[in-house]
Amino acid sequence: YMPSNNLIAIVGGGITGLSAAYFVREEACKKGSSVKCIIFEKEKRVGGTILTENINGYTIEAGPDCFLTEKTAALELCRDIGIGDRILPTRDAGRTYIMWNGRLHEIPEGVILMVPTRFMPFLTGGLFSLSGKIRMCMEVFVPRRKNRGDESLADFVRRRFGQEALVKIAEPLAAGVHAGDSETMSLRATFPRFIEMEERH
Repeated sequence: YMPSNNLIAIVGGGITGLSAAYFVREEACKKGSSVKCIIFEKEKRVGGTILTENINGYTIEAGPDCFLTEKTAALELCRDIGIGDRILPTRDAGRTYIMWNGRLHEIPEGVILMVPTRFMPFLTGGLFSLSGKIRMCMEVFVPRRKNRGDESLADFVRRRFGQEALVKIAEPLAAGVHAGDSETMSLRATFPRFIEMEERH
């Protein structure tokens, strides 16, 4: 649908608003019409929480610094707007750390998308308390969720792995990808794989 005056107002100049403007114009071009988008943004720059700065020779990422390639929409958008060749793959040798109580703790080997898949590195690591480790190990006994409606990422992690897993793994890792609040992030929209895993296993 295109309004009769071909003028569209978009509120917010973050990734969602900018993507909306891009796709509206693309759709108009396909239909052989033109459209003018006006973006209203309260900040002095567009991009929302996404920001890359170079400070004293160091590259600093504010907000999300990556996206999940298994969800192809972001990858396709990068290619469409001509920056596909600037995407850097994740280095397999890289390590991820969580700052907790003034110390950097390496995320235990085998943690994939916030889920521990290897037993010993998880048990011997120093990031989690004993009670937190016990609670996370109890995940295998947590029944499937009966309600098929959406839930927040925070509710899912808290329900299956406990509060400590939410605070020490889920929230920091989700912030690196989504720069969002786990309490309001839709699990279905952000991590649909978790829903599939719970339904199947």
